[in-house]
Amino acid sequence: MNRLLLSCGAILLTSSVAWGQSEIQMRARQRPGWDVRAREGRCEIRVWVDNRAEVRMRGDTIFVRTMEGSKGRDEGSSCSQPIPYNGVRGFQIRQTAGRNKVALAEEPSRVNNYTAMIAIDDPQGGGDNYAFDVTWQAEADVAAVPAPFFDDVRACQDTVRARFQSQNGRGSYIDFNAFADGRGENQVQGRDSGRSQGQGRNRGQESIQGHGSARSFNESRELTYSCLIDTRQHQVLSGNYQYSAAGVRTNDRRQLR
Repeated sequence: MNRLLLSCGAILLTSSVAWGQSEIQMRARQRPGWDVRAREGRCEIRVWVDNRAEVRMRGDTIFVRTMEGSKGRDEGSSCSQPIPYNGVRGFQIRQTAGRNKVALAEEPSRVNNYTAMIAIDDPQGGGDNYAFDVTWQAEADVAAVPAPFFDDVRACQDTVRARFQSQNGRGSYIDFNAFADGRGENQVQGRDSGRSQGQGRNRGQESIQGHGSARSFNESRELTYSCLIDTRQHQVLSGNYQYSAAGVRTNDRRQLR
């Protein structure tokens, strides 16, 4: 009987954690005086978090990933410019609201494709509003910095990863291959990826396809993934994956979905 109760409790815990994992993505609002060529930048990040979440910043895009707890959300974040893509120094955060400490987990650098990561832990329950100011200086000549771009391959992979983790729970992940294969003739310059541009009534849309390996505590499987991208609105319209081979299992517990 005790063994049965323990098993049920484990199932409920796994389900709860899987439900809590999600990610939202949005463009920061432009503050008065928005200037992509300014030598100093500033963002006011405002989010609601329950339990545990990660906030990532890249360019003018903000990602809120809920690790545990109710789904986090943006509460009106704004920036004076996008984080530069070719060099940042003096990157700092200063918390202005929230009942627990906000921690800078990663500064933007060439290693992480100039993506900042901020960790928020709110274990009390019920959630709370968090706010913090982010400031930086451009390391290179900002006059030569290209305009902010939408990384379509990365956005596609983030969407597929979020869907996969929502289905398979904590401890599951995908290793994406370096190449994303496209069915069209256009090759993305400067990146190991391919894509096909939509024509006719689908003008402004593109499709991305790629391969990867899905893994969990119990199983590993090869998969393919695909996304439909709105290149005008810079949004992922759909992201799907399917397994392309039989899995290698370490035990008879829960299968990958």
